[in-house]
Amino acid sequence: MRLVNIAFKDRTQLENDLRLYQVGLDTNEKYFVQIFGSLGRELSEYLIDVLNELIPGCEILIASSSHQIIDSKVSKDDIIMGISCFLHSSVRTMHFSSDVPEKKMAEEVVSSLTSKTKLLLVFIEYFSVSGEEFLSQLYDLAPNLIVAGGKATGSGSRGVRTLIGDTKGIYLNGIVCALIDSEVLNVQNSYSFGWRPIGLTLQVTKSHKNIIYEINHTPIKEIYKRYFGNDIVKTIEQDGWNFPFVFQNKDGKLIGRVLDKVLDDGGIAFLGDIAEGTMVSFSFGLLENVKTDLFVENEKSPRRAQAIYLYSCIGRVLFLGLDGINDLLGISADADAVCGFFTYGEAYHFDSGNAILNLTNTRILLSEDKFDFRPRENFLEFQQNKDSRILNAMTYLLQVTSKELEATTKTLKSYRDMVDEAIHHNVIDKDLNITYTNEKMRNITGYTKEQIVGRNVLDVLTTEMKDYVLNEIVPTLRKKGFWSGKMSHIKSDGSLYYVNTIIKAVFDRTGEVSSYIVGEIDRTDEELNQRRLEKDIKFLQYSDDEKRHLLKQYEELIDKNQSLFRLDLNRNFTYANDTFLSISGFKLEDVIGKNIYEFLDDEQKEQFMKIGKALNEKGIYKGIIRHNRSDGTHFYVNSVGVYIYDLEGRPIEIMAVGIDITRIVESQQEIENVQKDVIIAMGTICEGKSRETGNHIQRVAKYSSLLAKLYGCSKEEQSLIEIASPMHDIGKIGIPDSVLNKPGKLTPEEFEVMKTHTILGFEMLKGSNRNILETAAQIAKSHHEWWSGGGYPCNLKGDEIPLFGRITAVADVFDAIGNDRCYKKAWPLPEVMEHMKNLKGKQFQPELVDLFLEHIDEFLLISDKYKD
Repeated sequence: MRLVNIAFKDRTQLENDLRLYQVGLDTNEKYFVQIFGSLGRELSEYLIDVLNELIPGCEILIASSSHQIIDSKVSKDDIIMGISCFLHSSVRTMHFSSDVPEKKMAEEVVSSLTSKTKLLLVFIEYFSVSGEEFLSQLYDLAPNLIVAGGKATGSGSRGVRTLIGDTKGIYLNGIVCALIDSEVLNVQNSYSFGWRPIGLTLQVTKSHKNIIYEINHTPIKEIYKRYFGNDIVKTIEQDGWNFPFVFQNKDGKLIGRVLDKVLDDGGIAFLGDIAEGTMVSFSFGLLENVKTDLFVENEKSPRRAQAIYLYSCIGRVLFLGLDGINDLLGISADADAVCGFFTYGEAYHFDSGNAILNLTNTRILLSEDKFDFRPRENFLEFQQNKDSRILNAMTYLLQVTSKELEATTKTLKSYRDMVDEAIHHNVIDKDLNITYTNEKMRNITGYTKEQIVGRNVLDVLTTEMKDYVLNEIVPTLRKKGFWSGKMSHIKSDGSLYYVNTIIKAVFDRTGEVSSYIVGEIDRTDEELNQRRLEKDIKFLQYSDDEKRHLLKQYEELIDKNQSLFRLDLNRNFTYANDTFLSISGFKLEDVIGKNIYEFLDDEQKEQFMKIGKALNEKGIYKGIIRHNRSDGTHFYVNSVGVYIYDLEGRPIEIMAVGIDITRIVESQQEIENVQKDVIIAMGTICEGKSRETGNHIQRVAKYSSLLAKLYGCSKEEQSLIEIASPMHDIGKIGIPDSVLNKPGKLTPEEFEVMKTHTILGFEMLKGSNRNILETAAQIAKSHHEWWSGGGYPCNLKGDEIPLFGRITAVADVFDAIGNDRCYKKAWPLPEVMEHMKNLKGKQFQPELVDLFLEHIDEFLLISDKYKD
């Protein structure tokens, strides 16, 4: 094979050069043309037509670029044609639109591979496809296939539309590929970098594909400001090229990521993806280091390859300049000819995976003869100049210092993690403002991170403890740097808790306190037990007569004001006081010796089983219990049930005391019934205005309740959605009749008006402290959101949509398409079922659609029961 490079000027010059190089004259040769340059679509299409005419049967790949490579020199303005003339190899090209999923692209490429395929070249349109996923999928399917190429660049190298092309035409999106097949072709890919890590290793903590938002949980702009100063931040798009990120791949090779542009949302885009969790370092480039790496790479490469395809990074041009790049290309010139271009990211094949690289020099060496791996004669090791040796020595010093600092930091982090895991932990600044609090501290105090960080520590102390902190603890810390003792704090609910506290002061270089590190161990139970013990000791000091007199008063107080009964361990009544008997309507002889379960219905029995479980696990139960009166009506008691233990700690009976709250419960139920009636009435009014089917709201309510039950919602939640869902379209009251009852399809403008019914309904219902109305407001606003996004009014998606809105949406659409409306006739059931299946994962949550379809018979029973 041979490689012929031609700088295109016009057709006449091209014809002359083709004759000069005898391209197209030897019928035994097969031709593969790579075209690079500042290409527009019209010129590119012209070049394809000319080449197809002058070299019939040739295969072509095109990538726009701002800098091209011709015979080991950089060309900035020329349009370069690298023509590979094969004697024993063939080339096939293909194009994939950006509409095709990356996995599908990879599958189609792999399906085209043969046992003779030696190389895949990939040119990527920069703005439409990242290429990362395609290369990853390709490696999974064909891990031994050598891949090379890169992302097209635009003229001026920044932010200009790029294009790609193949033998069939020009494309403004997607990927073009060339597969080279041969029985004799030898191919070697090589890679050199030259940048050196510098500074601390940092973790990417928030990113999306090629955009980084946070490093070490800090906005990325703040990271640049911290390590490079304000001046670099002001010119970051111009100067950020000089300090790319690097990280190691699975092979231990350094991968570069060059800064591309700063985004308005605070993120910074790079020429290549960086996944969350990646450990990165800033890096430092030096021409002599790049040369050194290239010399080392050359030693591993065969001599005098018949052709070299070279795909390098535009960042190397920006960093090293044209003179530096030409100097490097001279080192790569151990071949008859070299062609290639400078990319926005180089496609490369490692043993562990394919990747998009930055700042690299990637080469593909080709020969249809055997490679010559004999050592080069008179090879001189590259000698760095004095300045380079000094800079590299400084870089090495920074690397070692950073590693030692990282080791110390990791040790300190381990200590901090241990402290975080073991005790309640705060960090407080010199002004006593809380700057950090761990999860254990937040759990015991009840404060969220947002509520407590930034707050002054004095705000969570009693008046007495504030004085103690200011007058005793702080002076001791400033003098000795350490204090330990007992403290009390105020929880978010206003109650107190008690702790054993250790505080360490941190001093700055001037000897002034800069912060305080606080560790605490909860001793609330110990404190309360001690106080109870003190009360018990005081009680034990009374005489027997005094004790009996006090206990009698306690018993009388409970008997007169609270319901009380006692059960043996088999749940048989052994005692019931007058208050319990008065509330229940039973006489003492009606209950004594009888089992409590004889007085309960099935639902109450289930409740008492849960009470028994709570007693066994915790020794106490607190909650509202529903009992039956002797006349069959119900009463409600806010109860506390406990085991009574003997002196050896064994339970001997159960005692339950409580307060009758029947009137409160019945009043609440009456309010809820009124709310329910109002909601149904308002929903009926709305349905009448919109001429909907009369029983639509009742069916939607019943469908929603059933679907909530199937989804695993509690009985209370099932009841709540049944009551609230009839209000889902209440906002239609505010929609003009001309739009609401239009018999035909709405215009785009009319549909925008119709969409406002969700916000109108929400505004009508919001702000109530009643759970039913608040839930109805939530449903009204969210029942037209789509699971996959694209719904209205807020374009929510997935779990962002409230559950009751997701459920009501399924119920509403099922009823709407299955019944007559003013603008359409009811659909047949098979079409309804198929439509609901098609909306799975799009408009509706997949699990809800599955449950609906699995239990369709139950929904049809509801539909029949509430027919119009």
